[in-house]
Amino acid sequence: RPRTTTRHLSSPASSPSPWHVHAKTTNMPSSSSNNDDDDDDDDDDDYPNLNHIISSIGMHIFTYLPLGSILNGNASPLLVNTIFHDAIYQSLGQTSNLSLSQCAHLRKINDDALINLITNIVEVSEAYHPGYTRQVQRRRRYDCSNTSNNGVCPCPIKVTHLDVSRCRMLKGEGIHYCLKHMPGVERVICSATLKFDATNHFATCGDLHTSKLEYLDVSGCVRLDNIGIKRLVTTVQGKHIRHLDFSGCSNLIDDSVAGTVAFCQGLECLNVAGAVDLTAFGVGLIAYVCRSTLRCLSLRECKSVNLPKLLMSASDELIDLAGSEDDHRALPPNFKGDTNDRSLYIAALCSVLVQMMRVHDNVGEILHMSQRYMASFKKLDDKWSTIWGLNVLERRNKDDRLFGNLEVLDIGHVGNSNIRLEGCIATIAWLNGGKLKQVDLEGLENVSHFDVSVLGSTSRNNFKRLNASSITDLPSEHSSCFFFHAMKNISELDLSGCKHWQGNSKGVALVFLTNLRSLKLDNTDIKEAVLVTVLTKCKKLLNLSVSGCRDLTSSKICAAKLVNRDLRLLELDCRYINLDASLWKIQKVYPSLLRLNARCTEKGRRMLKAHQTSYSWRVGARESRNKSCKSKKRKRGNNNSASSSNDESKEVVSFSSNRCSILSTGVSYSKSCEQEMFGCKTCGIGFGNFVCLACSKKCHEGHEVFSVGYGLGCCDCCIFSDCKCLEFDEEPRRGIIY
Repeated sequence: RPRTTTRHLSSPASSPSPWHVHAKTTNMPSSSSNNDDDDDDDDDDDYPNLNHIISSIGMHIFTYLPLGSILNGNASPLLVNTIFHDAIYQSLGQTSNLSLSQCAHLRKINDDALINLITNIVEVSEAYHPGYTRQVQRRRRYDCSNTSNNGVCPCPIKVTHLDVSRCRMLKGEGIHYCLKHMPGVERVICSATLKFDATNHFATCGDLHTSKLEYLDVSGCVRLDNIGIKRLVTTVQGKHIRHLDFSGCSNLIDDSVAGTVAFCQGLECLNVAGAVDLTAFGVGLIAYVCRSTLRCLSLRECKSVNLPKLLMSASDELIDLAGSEDDHRALPPNFKGDTNDRSLYIAALCSVLVQMMRVHDNVGEILHMSQRYMASFKKLDDKWSTIWGLNVLERRNKDDRLFGNLEVLDIGHVGNSNIRLEGCIATIAWLNGGKLKQVDLEGLENVSHFDVSVLGSTSRNNFKRLNASSITDLPSEHSSCFFFHAMKNISELDLSGCKHWQGNSKGVALVFLTNLRSLKLDNTDIKEAVLVTVLTKCKKLLNLSVSGCRDLTSSKICAAKLVNRDLRLLELDCRYINLDASLWKIQKVYPSLLRLNARCTEKGRRMLKAHQTSYSWRVGARESRNKSCKSKKRKRGNNNSASSSNDESKEVVSFSSNRCSILSTGVSYSKSCEQEMFGCKTCGIGFGNFVCLACSKKCHEGHEVFSVGYGLGCCDCCIFSDCKCLEFDEEPRRGIIY
């Protein structure tokens, strides 16, 4: 019998603990006694249905029950009761989410134990007796080879979400066995499974009939090589796969990418970050073949990708259009602006394209290589379209632009330092036609400010997030107005490391960005007057980071609150600046702060604890225990600790689930900000971004909302839409101290 004293749920005091219910149900009287129907009804009222209790826990059942008992089966002393044993396996067979990554104990599972677990689930689900009788029917050995439904396994397992991430002992045989018995699986997560190798266990093409598989994550599986990736995709028959994550698989090359694209005809999201051997040909093949469906692409730290070789032919066409008398074809499809904006856009486009031609000595050779790439892409696309049964002429008549439907692009640290990228971002923006919402240019020092201006003016209505840190070519004081005016709808901007903010008024054009939620200017030489002006205009700002800005003083940051009373900062990083006003005074001026200089404030700790407790109670997980030993002085202060615990418990009970979770977690990632994740197809929120539980119910009511799962992160509702759940506490009216 499980001991209730060793389990603890962080639940409100007024709510009963579900673990006590489990302890009660384990003492259920045997149903072998001959009772009347009335007695059976009374027993049902006294003792809840065990299936309902276990199934209500969902994917966190492993963090909630005796873990070793489930794997050991009848040999465990805690599961000698066959009724309890069979009820657990029956519920596991009926659950939609099966996760082994939420518990450190289960992450040590190996292939044999996983196969034994799935076998027991199948056998019990097939021969399960719902009457809770003592005499259980003899289980039959389930043989999946005797299938008559077109080779599809008719197993009773109804799992649609399989999570074996961080299970470092799995080599592939157990995962293959799971997928063989889960014909309805839709999401498979195998991230950080370090020993996973699909070369031997996924050798037979079409062996698995996972026709509903849409999400496959094998990020961090360092043993996956070129052959293993091709066999994995072909074995699972991934023609319905929409999301592929190969980040951290450094052995990915062009050949494996071609084999993947040949099977995944409806690919929407692809992450190949860290593929050091992937070249521009493989990237172009992905972008062209999946041009009508691809919406998210990550090429971070792909050192062998030479973007000029891929885009030079499109840039040559674009410079002819921009330099002609009829230059309207060089404008994006939904360009909104007056005659002056159009002239500035054409001027910036021509400037960056001319700069692109000048920085390359062998332009003719690069142009010839780019044209050969495009011819190969079209030939392979016609070949695969015939195999897929598509109309080749109809696909040719459609727009054949690369990156035509991209919404999220991450090319941080792409290529090496010798590759000049001037003009590449502008060409991608023109090919995309203004659909980009999020772009990451971190570490690209060779990008021109004209590129960013063209990107912002092309995607003006949709552009929400830009990371342009380390860009050395910032606009002059005259052209900075167009630079920032083109991005006036942006919500999150990172210009850290930009060292060219000369002049007392340079950068003042940041006041155009009135919709900013997050602004990072770390290690820049921005002037104090410019920052104060920006803070007085940005009334929606939640995160400000000015670490390493030597020309700033903390007193001026406090003074901005006196002018802009609506400024409610959740996080502020002002390390390595002139602290003429103490950190205590900063917290008094900004009482809404959750983090100050990357450390939680007192309010931040309470709100984060309340969020973690509320989340643990909703999903049925146990409260994580802090292994660090507390000081003896804190233990001796019984009175103070008792009063503080009472205050914390009151705040936990009064925690409102109708507010956005960003008011509790902030915008930084931490181990305590785990929460439910939801996407919204109506607002286009997905592909690494999500909304919290409260925003999915209130802000996106009536929208097409879907569940992403559980994970660490902060809500992006205020970045990509108008969040209605940002309900701040009323601040006391006090004088500003600085």
